[in-house]
Amino acid sequence: MTRRLALAAGLTLAAAAAAQGPPRPPADADATARLEQFMTERAAAGFSGVVLVARGGTILLQRGYGHLDAAKTMPVGADAVFTTGSITKQFTAAAVLRLEMEGRLSTDDPMATYLPGVPDDKRGITLHQLLTHTAGFPGASGDDLEPIGRDAFLARVLARPLAQPPGRFLYSNVGYSLLAAIVEIASGRGYEDYLADRLFRPAGMRDTGYARPRWAPERLARAIGDDGQDRGTFGEVAMPNGTPGWHLLGNGGILSTVGDMYRWHLALTRDTVLPAEAKAKMFRPWVDEGGGSHYGYGWSIEETPFGRLVTHNGGNRYFFSDLLRYVDRDLVIYFSTNTRDRAMRRLARPLAQIAMTGAVLDRPARSFTAVTAADAPAPAGSAAARWRLRGGPAAAAAARLLDAMAETNERTLAALVAEVFAPSLRERRSD
Repeated sequence: MTRRLALAAGLTLAAAAAAQGPPRPPADADATARLEQFMTERAAAGFSGVVLVARGGTILLQRGYGHLDAAKTMPVGADAVFTTGSITKQFTAAAVLRLEMEGRLSTDDPMATYLPGVPDDKRGITLHQLLTHTAGFPGASGDDLEPIGRDAFLARVLARPLAQPPGRFLYSNVGYSLLAAIVEIASGRGYEDYLADRLFRPAGMRDTGYARPRWAPERLARAIGDDGQDRGTFGEVAMPNGTPGWHLLGNGGILSTVGDMYRWHLALTRDTVLPAEAKAKMFRPWVDEGGGSHYGYGWSIEETPFGRLVTHNGGNRYFFSDLLRYVDRDLVIYFSTNTRDRAMRRLARPLAQIAMTGAVLDRPARSFTAVTAADAPAPAGSAAARWRLRGGPAAAAAARLLDAMAETNERTLAALVAEVFAPSLRERRSD
């Protein structure tokens, strides 16, 4: 499922629950039991990875499932280390804001203030535009695995034409690697060193970085190929020389644990790494990215029936991570996986539903139990009844969506979203 379709699916299910009167969140013990049931079933279906769910400062679930390696000799512990993928972008954004707080730069500055040799067609591009993916750079300028240095990367990127004129949203890994170069030049330090000293250490994060942490080999998740064979750790795959090349550095690939990512979440709820003014800039919905969400600085922001959601995910052909922060509910979900099955990468929003409403997926992709207000039961034999939803128009629409998702046919799902949900979302957004 594409990110936009997944987003529409998540918003629609949440809207359906809200329309039927979502209940109070379940008590901590009940929520933990339901979350454990859901994840036990997912693990039985093939999920391997680490999961964290915390609400109101209480950790409801934090554990590992499955195995770190193809041979299934290394169980996943709660302290297992996975790559965060493009979640890295929020660390780069935070570093830029930290440097602004220190008086070393401004997000309104042109990038030419810091980068040498910027040609005329790019001299007006600002750090703000790089942060919001509105600078016009393409998504990539080379293979993530190419061991390219900073100077060679800058020369290549700056010499090539923009993908589009600055001003419109175009998701770009290139822009965030440019920001990482600016972090180095403005701070006079290496990118990872600056993050470690100014962000990770104040937040209490000791297991996050590219190469600085010295993780024990048995904690590192390993890539598993389509043929089921071991491809090595993320470092062996993407950092054979010990550090990533600049097609990856700053935009993806930082490794971490669920414990450290929870510490990062807690630091963002306080003024541990950034003051309130800087966080307001980071979480402001600056630009429409389509599908009902906006992009801030390294985060995607959505307004949901459960309040504001700030989120980002990331991954590659071997790994995937997802981070969701429902800031109005003080709920955070984070997971990382080396499971290749894409269906096993769609866990965060169901976990949020369980924590907030008591909804439980009884069986993967086939049965949905919703604890709702006292609507009349759905008619016997209806799609809503088959999915164990209560009656009403919202339940009927949600049942159609669940049927389409169960088929795992993106064309069917896209047609349904366009036919039923997109018009209503457009109407609501025009109010």
